[in-house]
Amino acid sequence: MTQYPFALYIHVPFCAQKCPYCDFNTYATPKAPEAEYVEALRKELRLYAEDPRLRGRAISTIFWGGGTPSLLSPGAIESVHAEARQLFGVEEGAEVTLEANPSEPDRDRYAGYCDAGVNRVSFGVQSFAPKRLALLGRDHSAEDARRAINLCVEAGISNVSLDIIFGVEEQTIEDLEYDLEVAAALPITHISTYALTIEPGTPFFQRQERGLLATPPDDLVASMLEFIPTYLARHGFSRYEISNYCRGLARSQHNEAYWLGRDYLGIGAGAHSYVARGEGARRVGGVRWSNLALPASYMKAAETETPVSWREELSPESMHFEFFYLGLRRVDGVSMNDFERLFGVSARTLYGRALQELAAEGFVRDDGDIISLTSSGIALADSVYERFLR
Repeated sequence: MTQYPFALYIHVPFCAQKCPYCDFNTYATPKAPEAEYVEALRKELRLYAEDPRLRGRAISTIFWGGGTPSLLSPGAIESVHAEARQLFGVEEGAEVTLEANPSEPDRDRYAGYCDAGVNRVSFGVQSFAPKRLALLGRDHSAEDARRAINLCVEAGISNVSLDIIFGVEEQTIEDLEYDLEVAAALPITHISTYALTIEPGTPFFQRQERGLLATPPDDLVASMLEFIPTYLARHGFSRYEISNYCRGLARSQHNEAYWLGRDYLGIGAGAHSYVARGEGARRVGGVRWSNLALPASYMKAAETETPVSWREELSPESMHFEFFYLGLRRVDGVSMNDFERLFGVSARTLYGRALQELAAEGFVRDDGDIISLTSSGIALADSVYERFLR
């Protein structure tokens, strides 16, 4: 199989405090064990430098996710980047993203990240309204968020993204419009919008079970989902994926690698990886694996052996489905020609009946090569994906 570059994801599971809606692999701590954790990351990179699936392949994008990666110092970030450059090489102009908490705006720190090679920052803002920030358990103010974004741009990182959560208790369309209005007026290039999901095991789930937390009616959340792209389009943001919008060409290149089914390596506690297995240019299978989730267990395992906790071999059928449904998340849709080139089988042979029915029902567009979701399909995306499993 052709040795294409791969995307690198680095998970930092530490947070100053854990948000009540979060079900990610994160742990609240007053101080992250920076030196020990960074050394474990570097050892894991050295391990994969000898892996025949990745050896000799360059890194196309780097994404520091969490948790709160900005708890690590610029020097720590640079030390991992240096290891990655030495072992694999990083493509010139590669997108390097750092997720950051806007609670402590610091121009010098952002300048340090810029010097360390970070050229894109994603801020977990979620809202600009004090009431919703409090409900969501955020430890920053709206002013903190504004200052953080402006200072980051001043420090030399002009590619800035922010997250907005909608569908929060007692939220109205007007409340959502306020958050989007404030966001769009800032010097940002990208916005991700996510409907609040109440996940089992989170404090929000426990509150909901006790009748202490309500969310807006489904029809209101659907109206919000419909409102967002219309409003953002008027302010220069184009929708390129169900939840993501950008100005100009400032798409998240790292996330595009996931949606296009490209290989990625995840290092750090609980990080996931995926590598396709091929014959020539065609994919005939693949493997997915994940690391130990607990930071202490991960760091201990990384000292002497692989920190992998489980592996899953992927059948061609599961790879067909994943490529198709992830591609449908993109406004650009799925190319039937690309599908057949990658898998040696026509998607119409596999999914022809579902495609005909969904097109007739107005949920997908079919122009012969490109299959994409309509606005109705986007609103019911999960139900659309299930139709390809029947």
